[in-house]
Order: sequence, then C-alpha cells, then structure tokens
Amino acid sequence: MQRSLLRATAAITLIVFGSAMGFVSFELVSNRFGNTDTLGLFLFGLAGCVFVTGVALFFLRLPRAILVGIVAAPLSIVLLFVLFWVTLFATAFQNRNHQAFAANGVAQIQPARQMDELFDECHHYITYGKDGPLFNSVAYFGDRYQLTMQVPVNIQSKTSGSVTGEPQFYLNEIETITVSPSGGVDTSYSRNLHFGSAEWQKIFEAKGDFSTIGFDINPTGVANFQKHVDASR
Repeated sequence: MQRSLLRATAAITLIVFGSAMGFVSFELVSNRFGNTDTLGLFLFGLAGCVFVTGVALFFLRLPRAILVGIVAAPLSIVLLFVLFWVTLFATAFQNRNHQAFAANGVAQIQPARQMDELFDECHHYITYGKDGPLFNSVAYFGDRYQLTMQVPVNIQSKTSGSVTGEPQFYLNEIETITVSPSGGVDTSYSRNLHFGSAEWQKIFEAKGDFSTIGFDINPTGVANFQKHVDASR
C-alpha cells in the first residue's frame, strides 16, 4: 500500500513537472522559432520524456516506464514541429484576404483615404499587433519626410473591413540617406513626431500643413530620397 502511494506520488510529480517544463519550453521555442533554438527543443523533448514517464508509472514498473519516456522524447519534438506548421498554415489561411484588403479597402479607412488625397507617394499594407491586424499607410513627401499611419481593423474579406480603434500617426524627418556600393540604403533621422486623429484632422483640413500642430517642414530635400522609398517598400 505504501509503495503504491509512493509510486502514485512520484507519477503525479513527474506529470506536473513535465507539464510545466513543456509549457515553458513551448513558449521559448514559439517566441524564437525564426532561429534555431536548440535549448528550447531539448527542454521540450525532456518535458515529453518526464511527462510520459509519469503517466507510464501508473501502468508499468519503473524500468519500463523510463524506457517509454525515453522513446517519447523525440516524438515530443516531432509533435512540436507538427503543431507549429499546422498553426502556421491555419494562420495563413485565416489571413489570406488581409493584404488584398490593404489594396482594395482604402476607401473604408478614412485616414488612409485622406493620406491618398494629400500625398502622391503613398502605399498601404497589413501588419499584426498583439490585438489583431493593423492597417498601415505610409506616405513619402518633400524629399525628406515619411508619415506612417496605423489603425486596428477587423477584416471580413478582400474588400470589406472596418476600423476598430484610434489611428496613430508617426512623422519621421530624414537627415541623411547613404547608399553603399552594393546598393544597401542606410537612413538616419533627425526629428520624429507622434500624434493622433485630432491633430491629423487639423493637418488634413489645412491640406497637409504640419505647422498647424507646431511642426515646421524643412523645404530642403535630402539626396537619395527615392532610394529610401524604394528600399522601404
């Protein structure tokens, strides 16, 4: 009786410890999956070994339970890769219409439409924040400035979506643009300004006059500005 209780306690301890280790290692791997995270994969395999050993202890003697756990380690890593790719493909399928909406849905995003009216060089795309997709509009003007607008959106289809939050604007003044012999573009900035929809409305009503919010535009352009625009797309 005492031996059975000890065995059950050991099994539960291994299961809990393996589960906790699996969660931590999965977070480690999923957050850094762009790189080869050997430590995270090793910990996930070890977690699988510990967890399965704990489960096996309820049914098998210790030597066989350990053997089952050892076999489970590489299988856990394979399972992790399968889960990752399934999640990746599911996300890609769910988001398949998003970039198309960036091109087709400008008319439904008021600040994006207004930026198109004011600036000749403006493009739109979707990125993803912690709460969902963000509609981005980036305008280049005055041979020196880059204006970025971001607003949370809910995308229903390639042509249908709606704004779900407040737009944020980021104005960057470029100081220098250097082009390397290999064609690489290095941009340095001198001034930056962050503002919201109220300030943007003043700028829009003044036909792009940023002095309405206290920011004076430098009329002197910088060399290689078009190179910066092309590299940013």
